[in-house]
Amino acid sequence: MNQPVITAVTTWVPDAIPLSQWAAIESALRATRYSGWDAWAKSWHPDYGHWLEAWPGRETGGSPPMHPNLPTSDPTCAVPVETGTDLSGLAAKVTHAICATRPPDARPIDVIAFCHSSLAEHVSATVAGRLCAEIGAPCFSFSLSQQHGVSPFTALRLASDLFTAEPDVHTILIVAAEKWSPPFSRICGPDMVHGDAAGAVLVERTGDAAGGLQLLDVAVRHVPVDVWHRATGVPDARTFTLLSMIDFLLARHGLRHREIDEIVGQPCVPSLADAVCGHFGRPDAAVQHQVGIHLGAADSIVRLAQALSRAACLRTRRMLLWGYGIGGFVGTALLEADGASFLSRQDHVRSVS
Repeated sequence: MNQPVITAVTTWVPDAIPLSQWAAIESALRATRYSGWDAWAKSWHPDYGHWLEAWPGRETGGSPPMHPNLPTSDPTCAVPVETGTDLSGLAAKVTHAICATRPPDARPIDVIAFCHSSLAEHVSATVAGRLCAEIGAPCFSFSLSQQHGVSPFTALRLASDLFTAEPDVHTILIVAAEKWSPPFSRICGPDMVHGDAAGAVLVERTGDAAGGLQLLDVAVRHVPVDVWHRATGVPDARTFTLLSMIDFLLARHGLRHREIDEIVGQPCVPSLADAVCGHFGRPDAAVQHQVGIHLGAADSIVRLAQALSRAACLRTRRMLLWGYGIGGFVGTALLEADGASFLSRQDHVRSVS
């Protein structure tokens, strides 16, 4: 069988600091940023500079500014910030951790998919290439970016397709990491602050795995929407598309809403969380998504690990994951846990709610 199974999950969320403390760190970094950033920025400014110039408060040096009326400017707001390593170091950390859970005679990793939105401080660094070298065995590695929180869903879709199309591929490692630094801002609109984090999932063929979290189905769509638009009344295109995708996956597997045991989504867009949880008749479940910290490409993996940690007594249960990208992407996945001890977890998760 070609059905993918998640056999291991590992995550890392660094300590959170007050947003005001990060603002001071950011100011210092902007004053000493790498000259390579400036050269890189100049290379794309002719094509994209008009967008930055149209953004209010251009004095922030090319990044969206921190408006004083943001809800996230509350002194109690804390954001996870990694100070000990760079983006590639975060990705390598979870890669090493997940490889450490594998037995010595385990099959080698055939493919590595690296998901991210932020960029490494050194523009020329190839994180996917480093991860390939870190595991110490020949494999094919590539990156998925520009899809924000939906990148892991795309990676899962590719993993499922690769198991069908490539009979020699047995093990795929999906790594997601984010580390934000100038000239890019953590602030994204009035409701979202990006935190640093990393996560990884190991995906294997059904026949090669003794147990695990089965990937029943996964889907990703792109909806051209204005991410700052707050629709009222009827659902916007993104919400409508996500709900339609969810219903399509459920119907394809003959499942009803009540047969989904847990819903795991992403934060910062309460209207989207309300729509999904209301669609399942569970309005109270939306509360966990109404926080202002988003972990980018790593968010869904971190929240999956949190959901698994909350399940004190695992039984056969179905889980729905959903996520979105600030560029209009939406993704959803159906997972089923089979067995009481079904996968290896090595979590270093701190609450981001």
